[in-house]
Amino acid sequence: MATEGTIREVGEDLVLVELAGRKVLVSARCPHRQGKLKFAHLDGGRMRITCPLHYSTFDLGTGERTAGPACDPLRIVDTLPAQDAAETGRTGA
Repeated sequence: MATEGTIREVGEDLVLVELAGRKVLVSARCPHRQGKLKFAHLDGGRMRITCPLHYSTFDLGTGERTAGPACDPLRIVDTLPAQDAAETGRTGA
């Protein structure tokens, strides 16, 4: 699994994922068993994030689970091209 990109905590409840030229603000915890997504694995080719706890994988465009244990979708708060986010200073909150 590719691991390019970065994950940064934004407060206690959110993480900012920078991947494949996009910034995606998502819930900091996996909806399966509350794994900490700041330690997640990233796949820029497919725009996916995988929880390190039980390997639930989510599409960063929709939040839908694509692999791993059944659970609710990942909460996506905001999505921006990385360039736009840098220019506007928007964080998605």
